[in-house]
Amino acid sequence: MATQTQRTPAASSRPKTSGWLAFATIYLIIAGALNLIWGVTALSKKDFFNEDGLVWSNVQFWGWMALIVAAVQILTGLLIRARRSGGMIIGIVVGMVGALVNFVSIGAYPLWSGTAMVCSLLVLWAVTVHWEEL
Repeated sequence: MATQTQRTPAASSRPKTSGWLAFATIYLIIAGALNLIWGVTALSKKDFFNEDGLVWSNVQFWGWMALIVAAVQILTGLLIRARRSGGMIIGIVVGMVGALVNFVSIGAYPLWSGTAMVCSLLVLWAVTVHWEEL
């Protein structure tokens, strides 16, 4: 009599994730794209901005700073997507700095700063709590 063996279900090669790292990736890439647009606009169309309202420096300086921040945010999002530990570390720094900057500017843009601060804190939470999903 022939014996029949039962197949065991193959373990999925894809790990189960919570989706928080995907949120961090998407938020950082969107924030980077918005900063990229803002920086290019500040450099090319200075008349869109009220330069007299700046406390320090000029619109051109802040345009370049926005481009640098955009590059860091997009790179961090891509590194988190690739599940690199360097992306997680940079994500912690970007989340902390983003929350601080939005807290400081809450008087000028209450709704926008509050929303962006919550999203930055969620990115910070996502990359610290879900570190094991690397």
